[in-house]
Amino acid sequence: MTQPPGGPLGCQTPMIENPNVNPLFESVRQAMGLSTNITEEIPVRLPMGFTVQTMHGYLPNWLLSAISEESGKSRLAEYFKKVEISENKRLALLMLPQNMRSGRTTNFSIGAGIEQGLKNRYNNIWPYDHTRVKIGEVDPGHDDYINASFLTPLLSKKSYIATQGPLPSTFQDFWKATWEQNSRVVVMLTREQEMGRIKCHEYWPTARQPIMALGPIRVTFVGEFLPDPTIGTILVRQLKLRHIQSPESEERNITQIQYTGWPDFGVPETPLEVLRVIQLANEYNNNNGDNSNSSENTTPTSLTGPMIVHCSAGCGRTGAFCVIDSILTELRENPGLVLHPPVGGAGAGVGAGATSASKLSLSSKPSLEFSRSGNDRVTNAMSNSNGGSNGSGRPQLHLGSLPPSGLSSSSTPGSTPGSSSSSSSAGHDDILSDIVYTSVSKFREQRISMVQTLRQYVFCYEAIFWHLAMEFARERPSLGLMVVPPPSLAVHTPLLPLPPQSNPALSMGNAPITTTSEEFSFFG
Repeated sequence: MTQPPGGPLGCQTPMIENPNVNPLFESVRQAMGLSTNITEEIPVRLPMGFTVQTMHGYLPNWLLSAISEESGKSRLAEYFKKVEISENKRLALLMLPQNMRSGRTTNFSIGAGIEQGLKNRYNNIWPYDHTRVKIGEVDPGHDDYINASFLTPLLSKKSYIATQGPLPSTFQDFWKATWEQNSRVVVMLTREQEMGRIKCHEYWPTARQPIMALGPIRVTFVGEFLPDPTIGTILVRQLKLRHIQSPESEERNITQIQYTGWPDFGVPETPLEVLRVIQLANEYNNNNGDNSNSSENTTPTSLTGPMIVHCSAGCGRTGAFCVIDSILTELRENPGLVLHPPVGGAGAGVGAGATSASKLSLSSKPSLEFSRSGNDRVTNAMSNSNGGSNGSGRPQLHLGSLPPSGLSSSSTPGSTPGSSSSSSSAGHDDILSDIVYTSVSKFREQRISMVQTLRQYVFCYEAIFWHLAMEFARERPSLGLMVVPPPSLAVHTPLLPLPPQSNPALSMGNAPITTTSEEFSFFG
């Protein structure tokens, strides 16, 4: 019987004429758009009224260098290029024909992802074997594969599961993994559809179909609401998850937070809504998926599993979200290490950071005031996070006048981490002391193409700056500063967010409820 053309990825496999050319590798590079020839330069966008001069004495040098009007955008383009080059080398090594023919393993292999191609949403995004999530309960005739990766940040103690938007054939796998890992929060950073393409299938129950039965897994719809009535792009869904074969037959609270203002391959118009999503995700995660008693419990139990984050492929938007959240978490838990990383790398130890941290004051009241589109709003900015020394409110960073860390803002990046270069140039120390660069590099070693584009890479710096700007404005009310997007800040992206429509027929307390009907058929 003749086998039809096609491989495990569900697409036609080309004939190999040159044994030294791996068509799979070429497919990865072309489809991901990964390029080491980066010519575009993108500046960091600042809130209205904030300049480099305004914040000069209150920001770490690595962030000042990133927002520098003279060299910031070229510096970030060069850093991102180095991230891309490193990943290019990793993929080239693991896909060497001689390694694949001999079965030789490398530190970065993707064998399971290739073998289980039909479970992948895209035929070029696979989890590395050394970080992939494995299903513990495997039914006869099935396997333990799911396109999901464990992420361990460079600095923060928290962890994540980065995954693709589930396919109908992997709904059960997704919820099994959620159950087995005891995850309580799912962050969804995509619409269901964008530009006429399906980005994620509806893997959750709805008001129309409140119970989703997936083998031994039962997922029940509880309700959904807009946490901020003026923000139509953030939707919170409350679900119950149960394993019918579990001895305890317990039901777990699961919170899904969907953010629809982040287009694929692009960035949101401002970081404000992403910072709000991060705040919500941590609040719910710290309360095991239930935020009804958030004021009484701000620290997750030791059994709380990793936060699950996904977009469509589980790499670009997902990676940026995890980078921002992990850095902001460490900023609260160990501010000196983030504000003044030791020369030679953020992971080299506390070093100078410990000294700098002693110059910072802490407060347990993190309320920040900012304005969006001319409307003043008050929000608690990231009051909860993983870890902590007690069960009360998390300490919040107060920005004093920070002493310079000695990093030159005009130096250029040197070799990448792990380089064999023997030179210890200022540029090499500079790039290793950039927390965003080192965090993205770390995540790229755990999942392919995390923080997929230069614009998303720059957005990580933007979000951290805007967070610190809100702190700066809160601590200096006499200056009258508000974190307001300037009129010209809008980013030209392929898709702009459309808010979900409220259905007054449903209610959940006093919060408006939205239904996953026609309006959500456009989301992804």
